[in-house]
Amino acid sequence: MQRSLCYSLLLATFFWISNSVFALSVVSGPTFTPATNAPLAGRLQLATDSASRVSVSVDDGTSVWTHDFYDFGTTHSVPLLGFKPGTTNVISISLYDQNQNLTAVEQTLTFVSPALPLDFPILTVLQDDPSRMEPGYTLFHIVLGNTNYQAIIDNTGQVVWYSPVNSFLEIRQLTNGDLFISSLTNFMELNMLGELVQSWVVPTNLLVNLHDQVLTDHGTILYMSDTSTVVSNYPTSTTVATAPRTTANNVIYQTVVELSATNGAVLNVWPLINLLEPNRITYLTSLGPPVWDSEHGNGLIEDPSDNSIIVSLRHQNVVLKFSRETGQLVWLLGPPQNWDAPWQPYLLTPVGAPFEWEYGQHTPVLTPQGTLMVYDDGNYRATPFDPPVGDATNYSRAVEYQIDPESMVVSQAWEYGSNAVDQLYTDKVGSAEPMPQTGNVLICFGSVKYVNGVPPSVYGPNATMARIQEVTHDANPEVLFDLAVTEYNNPHAATKALYVYRSYRIADLYAHPALPVADLTISYQTDTAQLQFSGDPTHTYMVEASTDLANWVELGVAAEEGQSGSFSFQEPAGSGNAFRYFRVVTY
Repeated sequence: MQRSLCYSLLLATFFWISNSVFALSVVSGPTFTPATNAPLAGRLQLATDSASRVSVSVDDGTSVWTHDFYDFGTTHSVPLLGFKPGTTNVISISLYDQNQNLTAVEQTLTFVSPALPLDFPILTVLQDDPSRMEPGYTLFHIVLGNTNYQAIIDNTGQVVWYSPVNSFLEIRQLTNGDLFISSLTNFMELNMLGELVQSWVVPTNLLVNLHDQVLTDHGTILYMSDTSTVVSNYPTSTTVATAPRTTANNVIYQTVVELSATNGAVLNVWPLINLLEPNRITYLTSLGPPVWDSEHGNGLIEDPSDNSIIVSLRHQNVVLKFSRETGQLVWLLGPPQNWDAPWQPYLLTPVGAPFEWEYGQHTPVLTPQGTLMVYDDGNYRATPFDPPVGDATNYSRAVEYQIDPESMVVSQAWEYGSNAVDQLYTDKVGSAEPMPQTGNVLICFGSVKYVNGVPPSVYGPNATMARIQEVTHDANPEVLFDLAVTEYNNPHAATKALYVYRSYRIADLYAHPALPVADLTISYQTDTAQLQFSGDPTHTYMVEASTDLANWVELGVAAEEGQSGSFSFQEPAGSGNAFRYFRVVTY
């Protein structure tokens, strides 16, 4: 593994650092303040008379969970995350000093977590096999008419976090544990207490298309913006090939925009209409007047392998790739019908069987194997002017494509949905994402209109629901988790239409950054050194030594003592060095 951070540096000499035992004292607090924008979370605060770190244990009457914090200091202000709704939680606090001595805080705190709101949707676990699921939690955004909730559930389907803060559509967790959301006019980073960390304002002429936004790992923000133009010779019918054409005065298309995450400066603008046939239509195209919605971009990602960008255009039934450097089209993935001659060289040719094109797709994702996975809503499963498939006999699926850009061919590597036990059809939204540890696939059937050809509710065609499933990634996928998100049986619901925009698996409620070791101590005795420090057990810690601060030698991996995040390392005997430096690095 690659070294990620040098933690601490210490000069070792012939003295002995005593591990004298003394009790820490709390000089302020402890207090717990529930979060306004995240009702199942809050902030714990206390101060001690000398440097310490905090460990918390929470007993909710049926289970106990713990969390260790590794920020040494005298003043502590830490988030507590993971409370379940409608429970009485007793919070116990322990403190560790720099010598790993434990002091239990006598005062406990009690937090009675609120019940879920009356209009919160009903979550029903239909199938659950946590031992085979991807570890972690599931984050998703629920829309019920004008009501929005962001929610996180554990692997048993229990809600452990939610927020009523409106993120419009997309919400995702950043590597630092914060949440990234957007409005029409700006992007926002919120911590898990729902507090604003920072925001970015977009130019007034490049407002945000709310479907997708990416905070890249190279300091930029990628998103789409809507604009319009006039297109002549535009079709007026999706069912009659000989229908007259017209001049469309307000054809909506997307521009991919890249901003600096440092100062908000516009770095790149790529109008997608310049890459496409502007008057090509599908059954999804909205034919005006007053508005012609020809592209409906709903997902974008980077492909670092060739410095390109991949975009999903739902109303074109196409996923396209273009070069960042030149802005030129690389390939088009989608049904080949109705593309004129200039675009024919960019169309990928299908090979192998079985194979089926995507229609009305969402959320392109590059897998670790280099394949492309998308959520295929399957709208109509035809292109004008072929006969469309009716909704009641249709299905949605997750599909994985293997693309060879050299030979311009595509094969279907995997799919789930067409032959599922419960055949689900969504006419909008959805996502499919491969899991990094297990290889399973998390699928969000976001707006289920039919289950095995039958509406999901007696309330009629507007009574949609969502199903979030985790399935194995093999030839015969097995459902490991199946969550139904409904509200049509909720007497308090103001509307019968519900959808979940996307779902994401997150490794933890808490971030695990590589923090500097603030409590590294050393005792030196009989020609060997004993190092002790605190650290996050999700990391591996290597101890290195040097006599000149330039050349470092690996001595070995520090071992965790128990489960409290205390680490120690005994220098190998016979090292022969009476004076040298030590440091701890993490991998």
